[in-house]
Amino acid sequence: MMMKRLIATVSAGIAAAALSASAALATELTYSSWIPWTHPVNVNVYIPWIEAVEKASNGKITFKRLPKAIASPQGSLDAVRTGQADVSFSVHAYARKQFAPYLFAELPLLGDSAEITSVALQRTHDKFLADKGMYKGLYLVGMMTHGPGQVHHTTKLIESPADMEGQKMRTGGVIPKAITEAWGGVSISQPSSKSYEILSSGIADGIMFPYESVTSFNLTDVTKFSTNVPGGWYSSSHFLIMNKKAYDRLPPDEKAIIDQFSGETFAKMAGHGWDVVNAKGLADLKANGNTIADASPELLAAITELRDQFLAEYYTTAAEEGVDGKAIYAYFQEQVKELEAEAK
Repeated sequence: MMMKRLIATVSAGIAAAALSASAALATELTYSSWIPWTHPVNVNVYIPWIEAVEKASNGKITFKRLPKAIASPQGSLDAVRTGQADVSFSVHAYARKQFAPYLFAELPLLGDSAEITSVALQRTHDKFLADKGMYKGLYLVGMMTHGPGQVHHTTKLIESPADMEGQKMRTGGVIPKAITEAWGGVSISQPSSKSYEILSSGIADGIMFPYESVTSFNLTDVTKFSTNVPGGWYSSSHFLIMNKKAYDRLPPDEKAIIDQFSGETFAKMAGHGWDVVNAKGLADLKANGNTIADASPELLAAITELRDQFLAEYYTTAAEEGVDGKAIYAYFQEQVKELEAEAK
């Protein structure tokens, strides 16, 4: 009996030691998110990436999801660079000068599928921008677009540029602001978290958002009129980053797993996630009885004209940063067309 107890005790000790050794060998990476972990974009874009890496590593890599962001959205880039967190995401437009070559991804008429435009964006980065040193101190996991942003209004559709005259629009970026003001509207700059407050109170008349954001910010019953431009009124490009020192500390097999889920693989996963949440957002608006209409030929022509103006400005800005904007945008469009053809 004593021998059995001794064996059991020794076995338990060995098992505990094995578990302890396994835990000691595991790499824990801190992940800071400036949107709630329950947000649809985390649930459908970033958490699937986290779980894919953890699963592929058989538990060798784990992510500690910090309960609160360690920096503002605009500060996340530097927070990861300086090691305050190992992993986070950011938006190219938050550092417009640093990431000027990517800003074509904000333009109107970019594309209807976030998966397609995300993969095209990643390929464009790989071909033209990967060697430009824009991510110093960082390991770039990959990038994506959030899909087409549309106009959502409290009282009407926007069927022509004249319909924007005098309208107070919450705009979250340079392109939405420029469109609004070009057509006589008033741009209101407020955080997205204030969207419900300013729209429900009449401070703003409308907003430019992807369909996902209308539902995630509880605007379904507030902005009941959506004007849909094929390819989008605008878009936005985001990217996932890891502290370079944290990446360099990984053993080769763990680096290989991070690499496996980086680049085009990440872009495809993330873009698909955005397509899922945007499709759900649109379905929710339809189920709610909201009015959704495609842009009129007049509106589409006017947006195309503005897109061309913005594109000319992009070419100039890109040249100032030492890159060929025309070649970049042409290649991106080629990739979109190629991917769209493959998807049919």
